[in-house]
Amino acid sequence: MTKLPNILTISRILLLPVLIIFIFSDSNLINFLSVVLFIVMSITDYLDGLIARKTKNTSNFGKMLDPIADKLFVVLILITFISDGILFGIHLVPAYLIIVREIFISGLREYASSDDNKKEIPVSTLGKYKTAVQMSSLFLILLADVYSIMLFNITGLVLLWVALIVSVYSGYQYYKSIF
Repeated sequence: MTKLPNILTISRILLLPVLIIFIFSDSNLINFLSVVLFIVMSITDYLDGLIARKTKNTSNFGKMLDPIADKLFVVLILITFISDGILFGIHLVPAYLIIVREIFISGLREYASSDDNKKEIPVSTLGKYKTAVQMSSLFLILLADVYSIMLFNITGLVLLWVALIVSVYSGYQYYKSIF
């Protein structure tokens, strides 16, 4: 657990409540810091896997924790955006469906690793793209909310719908690989 990739993953989880508090703030400075913190957390998500692979420093703990950190990040930010009124109307559809998909896949991973099955579901390339599209979408939506830039908001919302499509398809692939 003291390996750098695991420390980065754990730091991402521990920083989530801070990011959420920053997003809810009315202060311009804190809103700016929410954008900076979002970027830092996204970079740590990229770096933890890269460092683990490059240094051959992977662990079962890291393989288990990284997808959980990704799911927590996406789900909690979506819930924050919904609660703060950043996401509303028809755009609640992809938000809710992405949340449901993330919870479903977590349950599916748990089922696959149960005593009866002992199947490990590695993160697929499509799953990595899904996470990248989700995070890009959420970043642009946050940026649009902080700086009131309509183009960022529109692009972020379009990417949210794209993320929904990729999420559903990759979820289906995970389901198919188990059953």
